[in-house]
Amino acid sequence: MVLQRSIASKVRIKDIIGGDFIKGEGRLDPNLLITPLGEEISRVRIMGTVVSKYINEEENFGALTLDDGTDTIACRAFRGDVEFVKNVNEGDIVDIVGKIKEYEGEKYINVESVRKIDDPNWELVRKLELLLKVHKLGGEKEKSEHEKVSEKIEEESAITDKKMLVLNLIEELDEGEGVKYITLLNESNLNDEDLEEVLGELMGDGEIYEPKIGRFKKI
Repeated sequence: MVLQRSIASKVRIKDIIGGDFIKGEGRLDPNLLITPLGEEISRVRIMGTVVSKYINEEENFGALTLDDGTDTIACRAFRGDVEFVKNVNEGDIVDIVGKIKEYEGEKYINVESVRKIDDPNWELVRKLELLLKVHKLGGEKEKSEHEKVSEKIEEESAITDKKMLVLNLIEELDEGEGVKYITLLNESNLNDEDLEEVLGELMGDGEIYEPKIGRFKKI
């Protein structure tokens, strides 16, 4: 039997720290985290700034502390995965994928991949994605808590940010034949007019193309 790898969910660090950790019963059973928003996740994708880095002398263990503006969390790498930690430095913005673990009551991320983010605008895009997600799952209480952040993001979300959001969605959702227009419309939360404008500019910039009518691929 082939075990299917669970999807890495984009989450805020505060939702990992504040979630309920459930350890898998068997060796093949994944650990589970139930977030304050009610999500059940085992693998996560978090973006933030590296505030500390450590690698032991044997170079078989490394750790990063990541801060995404909501909280901090340790991201630990073992054996061959320590290479991911070697390639980043304090102050770098990184996108980390890993499994949620817990040791002596402390939640941490077991690192599976680390990608440096050179353009800080991608961090704004991620915050926008997570804010939209929180609004869908968190109800009015969560909306009120993030009202100031929402207003700030809306002010800064000019066409450039919308273009990066759509590019990111195309990259993530394309399974080989391109991403349908209606899928981008639903996932981006843009209206028809804004999405058409963004797609037109991205094609004009040579960032994407339309292999079939109504489907879009990244070049």
